[in-house]
Amino acid sequence: MNTKPIAEIIFDLVLEYKFSIRSCLKANELGINGMHVKCLSFLRENDVCTPNDIAVYFSRDKAQVARLIKEMIDHKWVVKTPNPNDKRSNFLSLTNNGIELANVVDQAQSELRIKMEGNLTEQELEEFKRIAIILQDNLKQ
Repeated sequence: MNTKPIAEIIFDLVLEYKFSIRSCLKANELGINGMHVKCLSFLRENDVCTPNDIAVYFSRDKAQVARLIKEMIDHKWVVKTPNPNDKRSNFLSLTNNGIELANVVDQAQSELRIKMEGNLTEQELEEFKRIAIILQDNLKQ
């Protein structure tokens, strides 16, 4: 029986996942961080997206999102185009470089998922997901 507190187990899991995905991606060489990864995935899933959509979805302040988007534009992963319906906002979309990087991220996440789930049954995975969602919901209350 493991006597480690649940919070410590979760923290260790998150740290190990973060370390593993960064290693898989060679993140330092690419100049990519966790928010870049999340934002690339979000932009790929949402064809029409504004900076405000990102701020709301990730519960981040607009200034933080503006810095993130500037970095992504500087890396040539994202491009801004004027919103024809609202001159105060812009649409964001992935460039070809951004799409290629998103594909690399997807591949790395897929490989890591296979490794992480390696010796678990479908039933164990479903039970883990069920419990993790309950823990997450408890923290939101």
